[in-house]
Amino acid sequence: MSGGRTFVLLQTRSYKQGWPIQENGLLLAAFDFATYAQVAHSLKHGDRLLLYTDGLVEAAEGKREFFGPERLSNQLRETARLDVSGAADKILSAVQSWSAKQDDDLTLIVCDYVTAA
Repeated sequence: MSGGRTFVLLQTRSYKQGWPIQENGLLLAAFDFATYAQVAHSLKHGDRLLLYTDGLVEAAEGKREFFGPERLSNQLRETARLDVSGAADKILSAVQSWSAKQDDDLTLIVCDYVTAA
């Protein structure tokens, strides 16, 4: 993971575990010559996206063990029944509890896909 990259986890309503949406690995808006791949995913009502920067998964506890993508995915699953604000707060709290001293930003956005009734 490199500085400034944004990552995305998708959690579908039918499968509560989050999995990464792959991208081409370039920093967003860092280079005027960069080209970016486009990926399309069909979303269904109740699917949830977690957008986050590398500071969340690279948060280290005392022994320098990273919070990591698996713990983050587990947090996404454990917050599935919460609204987006509550989920974001709980995920951020878990990362901050894991790492008493934070050297990087902790940026995340939780989005639920909702269709018209």
